[in-house]
Amino acid sequence: MKKLIVLLLALAMVGAVSAQVTTAVGLYGEITLVDEAGQGVFTPWGNGYDTLTLKAQDKDGKYGFSLTDQNLLDGSFDTLRDWTVWGKVLGGKLSAGLLRDATFRLTLPYWPSYTIFGGTDRVAGQGVFYVYGPKEGLSLGVNLPYGLVAEDTLDVLQKADLGVKYDIKDVGTVFALMDMNFVTPANVLNAGFKFTGVKSLTATAITKLQFDADIYRFALGASYTGIENLAAYFEGAFVSTAGVATYSIWAQGDYTVIDPVTVSLGAYVGDNSKYDVYGLVAYDLGAGMTAEASLGYDSALWAAAKLYYVVSL
Repeated sequence: MKKLIVLLLALAMVGAVSAQVTTAVGLYGEITLVDEAGQGVFTPWGNGYDTLTLKAQDKDGKYGFSLTDQNLLDGSFDTLRDWTVWGKVLGGKLSAGLLRDATFRLTLPYWPSYTIFGGTDRVAGQGVFYVYGPKEGLSLGVNLPYGLVAEDTLDVLQKADLGVKYDIKDVGTVFALMDMNFVTPANVLNAGFKFTGVKSLTATAITKLQFDADIYRFALGASYTGIENLAAYFEGAFVSTAGVATYSIWAQGDYTVIDPVTVSLGAYVGDNSKYDVYGLVAYDLGAGMTAEASLGYDSALWAAAKLYYVVSL
């Protein structure tokens, strides 16, 4: 880790003279001050979201690199999540490294923890990734997943990721990402549509189809903020695994009483008689901090007073 820090400092010093260098830190988590059992706990959200990112590019923005260290709050400080070198080539962008690219990814507008399926795949893992566009709203991409162990190039081609995205002016975005993987086989098709044609309304439909694994996922989500001080969210998801179906449906309404106080009411229902109804009052403390008191019922009464931090610099 010390070597990594020294390298980053050296690159930053060089970049200050010859390139554009930026750093970013993202920290996310919650502190339960007290719950219905009179207990409290500190919970960093982690899982790749507590990050330190370094990016650098030449002054004209034609080439550069980025790398991200994750899970900063678990004490390790040395988990490299992704790194990429990139350059503008033949009208597109060519990237190589340990990829984590969301160009051809789509998620539901809110995607709370209740929803069993809320986002499609990224282009991820070791590889060489080329994206052409956007050209009049169209983007095309291909990723060749070369790993750290030599394998037949024909197999690599049979495991390529193919992406397409089209932005329809004043309507929305349609996309598809295919992980061909006909070697294992474990091919996956991600597809979806995001509608933004009505002011203050975002509606999304997504699917992820794993044919060889006999897993099929579908989800719908919408958010509306067109009424003053009011926001409404709805999300539903359905997953079929080897013919066994599971589902989740969630809805929530937020009302800003006076800035910065918001009251929310929500409900969730899922398979196997899972459910939850709840209400909460949130106070935005500013600087990425929010205090919240909540009360709900999910076959037993629960309550909590929490402090959330969501900081991205």
